[in-house]
Amino acid sequence: MPDDIYVPRDGARIPMPGNAGDWPADGRPINPLSPYERRLKQDGDLVLKPAATAASSKKGQGGDTGGDQS
Repeated sequence: MPDDIYVPRDGARIPMPGNAGDWPADGRPINPLSPYERRLKQDGDLVLKPAATAASSKKGQGGDTGGDQS
C-alpha cells in the first residue's frame, strides 16, 4: 500500500543515492517506481513500521486540553 511506512531494520543504516542522507529512522513510504527502494524492501533492509509505534505516536491527541472537567 502507498501509505505503508517503512523503517530500517534494527541496526541498519540505509544511505540514499545522490548524497541525500540516510533513510529516516522514523520511516517513510517507499517509492514503488524506485528499483533501489523496492530492492531494500525485498531484501529485508526496510521493514513495515510496527502499528503499535504508529498508534502510540498519536497518543494524547484526542482533543483533551487538560482544563477543568467540571
